[in-house]
Amino acid sequence: MISRRSVLIGAGAAVSAGLLPRVSDAQDKWPSRLITIHIGNAPGGDDDTLTRFLGQTVSAELGQPVIVENRPGGSTTLAGNAVASAQPDGYNILCLITAGVIQTVLRDNLRYGLDNFTPIIGIGGYPLALIVSAKAGINNLDELLGAARASDGVTFASGGVGTVGHLTATMFLKEAKGNGIHVSYKNNPEGIQALAGGFTQMIFASTREAAILKDNPTVRVLAVTSQSRAANLPNVPTTSEIGFPQINSRVWYSYAAPAGVPDEVVGKLSAAFAKGVQDPKFQERFTPLSFQTDIKTGDELKEFIKSEAGRFRKIITDNNIQLNN
Repeated sequence: MISRRSVLIGAGAAVSAGLLPRVSDAQDKWPSRLITIHIGNAPGGDDDTLTRFLGQTVSAELGQPVIVENRPGGSTTLAGNAVASAQPDGYNILCLITAGVIQTVLRDNLRYGLDNFTPIIGIGGYPLALIVSAKAGINNLDELLGAARASDGVTFASGGVGTVGHLTATMFLKEAKGNGIHVSYKNNPEGIQALAGGFTQMIFASTREAAILKDNPTVRVLAVTSQSRAANLPNVPTTSEIGFPQINSRVWYSYAAPAGVPDEVVGKLSAAFAKGVQDPKFQERFTPLSFQTDIKTGDELKEFIKSEAGRFRKIITDNNIQLNN
C-alpha cells in the first residue's frame, strides 16, 4: 500500500506526459491505473482493517496500486453514493457491509439502491458481542434485564441508525421484553467509548472490538452471537447459552463495483480478493479474532444480498425503525 498523495502526483505527471492510456483503451488493458476502495467508516474499524490488509494482495495480483479512501458518515451512505455514481470501469470499489445494505431499505430518499452496484465478492464477517457498562451499573445479564424491563429502560449505543448493532440491540430488547433509548454515534469506536464512560449501558459490537475490551474494568462482555463460542472470547457464552438463540447477527463484508462493470473486470477483482482472503497470512491475522470466512460470488452473492435486504426490511418495519430512532 502506498500513500494517496504520492500516487496522485505520479499519475498527474504521467497524464501530462501522455503516458496513460485513453479511457477507450482502458477496458482492454484493465487494470492500467490506480484502484480505489471506498470505506464508509473512519480508519481503524473492522472494514478498514480488513480492506487495508486485502488491498496488498489485490495490488500485487493486479499489478496496480490500491488505496483505501475513508468516507465516514451517513452510516456508510457517503461511500456508497461515491461508488454508485462512479464510472463503471473497475477503478472504484465499495466495501459493502451489512449496514450499507440496511441503508438501502431504511432510507426513502437515498440516491442509489442495490441495483446501482455489481457485487464482486463476499468474504465473511464477525459475530457480534453484547457489551454492557459496569460504570453505568450493569455487571451481568440479570442486571441488564432488570434495567431493560424497568419503566425507563436502558440506553444503548450504536455506530449509527440502521447499523447491524442498532437492529440487533432492538431485536434483543424485544426478545427480552424490555425497552431502551437508542443513542447513535458516528461509528462503533465512539459508541464503545461512551459505553466505557458510563454514558450508555449497552452496545452490540463485533467480537474483534469486544476482545480488545475484555480486560477493561469499566465494561463487561456478556455474550457473542455466534453458534459456538468465539475464539478470542472463549469464556464468553453464546446468546443461545444465555437464552436468546434468535439473536444471531453478524457483520459481514463484501465488495462491489458500480453497475455495468464488465464481467471480465469483475472476475479479475473477485479472483484477487479471494486469493487475499485465502492467503495463510490473512487467516493467521483474522481467524484468531473470530473472523468467519465465507466466500460468495456470482449469483450466490447476489441472492444472499437480496435475502439480507429483505430480512432487515422486515426488522425495520416490525419495529418501526426510522432515521430519528
